[in-house]
Amino acid sequence: MNMLMSMIMINSFIMLWMKHPLSLGLTLILQTLMIATITGYMMKSFFFSYIIIIIMLSGTLVLFIYMASVASNEKFNSPVKLMISSLILFLIMLCLMINYNNMYIMNQIYTNEIMSLIKMFSMSITHLTLMVMFYLLMTMIVVSNIAKVSEGPLRVNQVKKYE
Repeated sequence: MNMLMSMIMINSFIMLWMKHPLSLGLTLILQTLMIATITGYMMKSFFFSYIIIIIMLSGTLVLFIYMASVASNEKFNSPVKLMISSLILFLIMLCLMINYNNMYIMNQIYTNEIMSLIKMFSMSITHLTLMVMFYLLMTMIVVSNIAKVSEGPLRVNQVKKYE
């Protein structure tokens, strides 16, 4: 747990030095995975973590498609100094954050957090949950029908050849 917390801090510092959108997307995915892992361990249920990962991956996919269409030939260089400094920062933070008693205290604090998941799907709000699920399904179907392949910013250009 402490190692994940230190990696989240390092990843946050690394994001400040990133300049390319694809590298920002990669660090955002790594940050999301680490936060989702910590959330899953704290809540003792990985449902919310799964939802966070799905939302962030879909947003990153949109970012990747946009960057692939706009700047497809741009070079992507990984800075060596940034990698070395992040490794040193990780080792320093790992040495500072080692505290085994902290994990026991955190387990005692978050034992009742599983109740939030049970409350979300209780029988008293089943109708509301089903209505939200149906609304999201209908929204997804409508958006996929509205978006056409031949229109929009990522359309495929049809080149007519004159013979």
